[in-house]
Amino acid sequence: MLWLPGVDLKPFSVAWQSKKQFGLAVIKVGPYTTELFKIKTGERLGFNGPYGNGYNLQGKKLLLIGGGSGLASVTFLAQAAREQGLAVDFVLAAKTADKIIYQSWLEKLGVKVYHRFQNQKYERAWQLIEDLAEQNNYDAIYACGPELLLEKIVDLALLKKIFCEISIERYMKCGIGICGSCAIDPLGICLCQAGPVVSAEFAKKITEFGKFERLASGEKHYFKK
Repeated sequence: MLWLPGVDLKPFSVAWQSKKQFGLAVIKVGPYTTELFKIKTGERLGFNGPYGNGYNLQGKKLLLIGGGSGLASVTFLAQAAREQGLAVDFVLAAKTADKIIYQSWLEKLGVKVYHRFQNQKYERAWQLIEDLAEQNNYDAIYACGPELLLEKIVDLALLKKIFCEISIERYMKCGIGICGSCAIDPLGICLCQAGPVVSAEFAKKITEFGKFERLASGEKHYFKK
């Protein structure tokens, strides 16, 4: 949870870590991030956590998928996997070529990076993911990104009986299960505590998964299929 004094407190994923530093990947999308982008070296930021559940690395050959603001969640996972000597294929699920980030950094780690702009046969990232899953015997799949894409990944993993964990985004205000803003239907539990990383089996128990999320007011916001 990253605190910008006088503005707000928001949840972010660590994108990378060294012995003395860690980095966050932030997209400027609203009032908070607009103010965050104005901050200069030497100004104050606060943070607390980490909260919630993270990923569980399993197997030796992994497929990681990151899209949009969810990319940071799995770049750090890729770093951790490579430090353990695991083989990692990474799909950057970007809408446009200019949104491809972290490719060179991942490749320096020894990660095989894929995105649909490398091959004209793919109009969507999902087509590339399907092909990779068909061509390789992955031990596990990990993903964070647009929920409709996550829904397809979960179904694919369950069909092929591949261990799978995804990170689901919900509106989190407190991050510790007090405010209830991120409570999910029909379980009624707070995703900030039960997640944000959940198994494919757990995701299928969430009836709102792939259908809608709630805004800050609690109003349902339905995903466009």
